[in-house]
This record gives sequence, structure tokens and C-alpha cells, in this order.
Amino acid sequence: MQANKIILSLVSVALLGGALQATDWLYGAGTEPSMVKVHGKKVVNHNNTPHFWGFIQVGYQQNYGDIVMKAGANKTPFSMLTPDLNSQSGFEVNRARLAVRGMIDKDNTLDYFFMTEFGEDGITQPAGNKTGNYLTDASITYRGIPHLNVRFGQFKYPGSEEGLRAVFASEYRNFTKVTDELMLERFLPRNAIKTGTDTYTANPAGPTYSVGAFRDRGVELFDTEHISKKVSVTVAGMAGNGTGLSSSNSSGDLTYYGYLASEYSLGGGKGYYTQAVKAFAWYQKGKRQLNNTKYDRTRYGVGVDYFHSGLRLDAEYIAAKGMIFNGAKDQGTDSYSDNWQYQILAGNQNKSDGYYLNAQYYVIPKKVELLARYDYLDRLSNNAALEREFTTTTVGLSYHIKGPNRIDLNYAFRDAKAPGNTGAQKVLDHMGNLLSIQGTIKF
Repeated sequence: MQANKIILSLVSVALLGGALQATDWLYGAGTEPSMVKVHGKKVVNHNNTPHFWGFIQVGYQQNYGDIVMKAGANKTPFSMLTPDLNSQSGFEVNRARLAVRGMIDKDNTLDYFFMTEFGEDGITQPAGNKTGNYLTDASITYRGIPHLNVRFGQFKYPGSEEGLRAVFASEYRNFTKVTDELMLERFLPRNAIKTGTDTYTANPAGPTYSVGAFRDRGVELFDTEHISKKVSVTVAGMAGNGTGLSSSNSSGDLTYYGYLASEYSLGGGKGYYTQAVKAFAWYQKGKRQLNNTKYDRTRYGVGVDYFHSGLRLDAEYIAAKGMIFNGAKDQGTDSYSDNWQYQILAGNQNKSDGYYLNAQYYVIPKKVELLARYDYLDRLSNNAALEREFTTTTVGLSYHIKGPNRIDLNYAFRDAKAPGNTGAQKVLDHMGNLLSIQGTIKF
């Protein structure tokens, strides 16, 4: 395993050095295009009419795991469907988002982006607890400085590719385990219950916060420079509150984000379907506060993306130190009702890492796509009793109707090991596979 991680890291860094952004997510979300096509010809974009758009993702899931109860508490959150964790199968409205974007002036000096969420996911109902939060994005980008864009507000921070990617573009219903646990940050209220050394569980009587959704509030500086006809380099830096989608529970310290990517164009395509190879690296570090104690949270990663002639290949390695999410825990004793609360191991000694490898191919161009993805997470590798190793292999089929409008079928083979804890392994043995069917409509 260690050899695989080292090889993946070296390959990614080597490609960065060779100046290889299949999709420039920072520019796509933060700015309006400078040039647009009118009657087949490219012209300067002076259209400052607001552009309203959105998307809906609906579907069905079936979790084939078994449920283990002990003293009225459910010990198998992995056998329940997210975000509610109250059933093993059912139809869902996973996401329903409405957005407006555009430029304030016709010179495209100030651009804006606002988006809301009305579906049922970790933003609105984390672990089945309603937050009342519907705002995901609210930002303004100033573009009046040559070779520099300045974005203010709440938006996706520069980081992991799976987090930056427009969620409606992905043919997978669920994030990889490594991205979900290390990057999709869970926030606890300051009055979280301390249940062990630097271990905290959310207080059921306290407030409930949305997952971070790969977002933060702050200011970002970014730019993409084309150093040749085929090669471009993107650099970004951001300082944020470190509070995700909430202004609550701030430690008073900023979280810093850094990002570097390089792309080599293979010609044609646009957006998620740009034909290119991209290599990237990113880093983030900040502090979080629980019970008047500040803890470090560090994340970093490297990866490669490739898309050409209907073939998509992705690989990313992610590492984490401090503030490790340790799953949802049932705090109740009523076997007929689950009271899920997130748990975090906050100490800086805690470590986790993992990676994913993805391959997709259009067997019928622009219509039928085959999917295969493998991801691995080694959670709390520093603690023999709490260490968990998760492996997930997801296969699937995607039928594209037009553009991002499609139907996705995923089947995930899931396994988990507790190498230093035989008691925990007996519970993990009840993990089952996961079937997902999802339809996406963008309008």
C-alpha cells in the first residue's frame, strides 16, 4: 500500500513539472466568459443580463448491509442511506439547486454567482438533523487587475478535484470514501461532548451545522496563464474563515488554501468534456475550536485528470492530519429511533490518507458510458484500536440524454477492515454493497 501511494504522488508531481486543467473549475465558477459565440463567430462578451439556471438530481438507493443494535443504539451507520441515516432503501431528491450568475457591468469587470439548495443532502439534513441552511454560494469576482482575479464571499475553495468538480457533471451518485471523510468537512458546535482524549461528539441539544460542501467564506486570488498554444498554468490562493457554510463556531484563525495546476490541451471540447490532461497539487491548513481548545486541521493532495476520445482517467492522493471525522454515532437508546451525531478526533497526532483511481469510456459516443472506480481510505492510521481501512469498487453505466442530462446506474462493492480491533471487525463485517440509480436534469 505504501508503495502505491508513493508511486501515485511521484507520477502526479512529475506531470506538474512537465506542464501538463482538463476543466478549469476556478474560472468556470468564479468568472463569466470574456468571449462568446454569436452566429458561429467568437465575439467579446458584453451581455450583462442575469443568467438563471439550476439542476435536479433524483433517484433510488438500496443499501444491502445488515443492522447491528446494541443497548438500543445502531452501531452500523454504514448500513444506512445518507444523509438521513434512517432507512436502507428509498427514493430521494438528492439535490435541487437554483442559481443566478452574470456580470454587473458590460466590461466584465465584476462577476457574481449565487446558488441555493432545496434538496436533501448534507447541507440541509446532515445525519438527519435539519439545518435550515439553503445558501451554498454567494460571491463577487473583481477582474479589473491584469493577470489576477479577486473573488470574495462564500464559494468552493481551491482544493481536491472531486470537491471542485461541478456535482451535476459527475456520473457517480456518491463521493469516494476518501473525499467524503477527509474533505467533506463536518462541523461540531463548540459545546460538543468530550468523550475521550481530544475526542468530541456533537451535543444533541446543540445546534446542527451543514457539512462544509467543499466551501468556505473568504477571499481568493487566482489566475490561469496560457504559456503556449497548448499549455496553461493555474495558480490560486485563498484565506477563509474555516467555517464552511456557516459563520458560527469560528476559531478566530484563518484557514489558508493553495492550489497549482497545469494543463496540456489535446484539442476540442469544453467544460467537463475539454479534451486535455491536467496535473494538480493543493494544500490547506487552519484551526478549529472545540470546548475553548484550538486544534490544527491540515489537508493536502496531488492528482492527474485525462479526457480524450471518450476516455476519462482520474487519480488523486489525499492526506490528512488533525481533525479526523470518525463517523456518525447513534446517541440514543431507543431501538425505534436513531439520534445520529458526528464524532471527530481532534488531536494533531491523528492521521489519515487514501486515494482513488477512476476510468470511464463512451462505448457509444456521447450516449452510453461505462464506469469503474476504486477508492481506498486508511482512517486513523496512527491509532491501532481505531484504525479502519475502507475499500470501495464502484462499477456503473451512464446513459446521456443531452449534455449533463442523463441517467446513472452505480453499484458499489464495499469492504472495511479494523486491523487492530477484532471487536470492531465483527461490526464492520455487516457492511454491504450499495446500489444507486440517479437522474440528473440541468436547466
